[in-house]
Amino acid sequence: MAEVREYDYFGDRISWLDKLRMKSSLRIRRQIYDWFSQQIGGVSGKVFLDHGATPDTDRIDSNCWIRWLLEDGATVYATSPEEIQHLEQQFPGLTVVPFPPRPEQFSKLDFVTSSAVIEHVGSQSEQLQYLRDLLSLGSGILVATPNRYHWLDFHTKLPIVHWLPRRHHRTILNILGLTFWAQEKNLRLLSQRDLARLIWNVLLEKNTRYRVSWFQPKFLGAVSNLVVLARQ
Repeated sequence: MAEVREYDYFGDRISWLDKLRMKSSLRIRRQIYDWFSQQIGGVSGKVFLDHGATPDTDRIDSNCWIRWLLEDGATVYATSPEEIQHLEQQFPGLTVVPFPPRPEQFSKLDFVTSSAVIEHVGSQSEQLQYLRDLLSLGSGILVATPNRYHWLDFHTKLPIVHWLPRRHHRTILNILGLTFWAQEKNLRLLSQRDLARLIWNVLLEKNTRYRVSWFQPKFLGAVSNLVVLARQ
């Protein structure tokens, strides 16, 4: 098996904050999953693509949607720019498809799910293209991303600083030595207004009408994640 490439976003040492993040992340992702399942009338018998699955198999919140979907009777595909072929052994029944996926690879695809990916794809124009790519694959998409206006950024573990204008935020991150997160290609956090604007701009390009629903779970007293479901 080829060596799995990954970036350890939270460092070698699992701190108390990381443990809290993982447990809370699992709880919040379950809330999102249950809301999503209710919105679409259950997942059994439907076909899903997890777009941007992580190669990590150690953290309890990694790829939890894949496990839950399979347990609930869905057909599940996964794709990622990283090497994730080993996930087929981790999750029996999962099919990994090459990245980038193409519509012709699927005879049917009900929903494309993307969790905590869009904030890592680059600039605003690249985020728009990412949404276009998702919509080209299935009849519906679910996109979840951290809320820029939660008071704590779990990527950097810094409070409030990410509320500053983006250029000032990146300047501070560079000064603090957090150069990876200071690059737009690695992190561009979104507010609800940002994400809504991206979604509607992409949907307006389509000839098909979409129904859009929102869900906003909370953590530590504020909305932690922005979740949008768009379906034909």
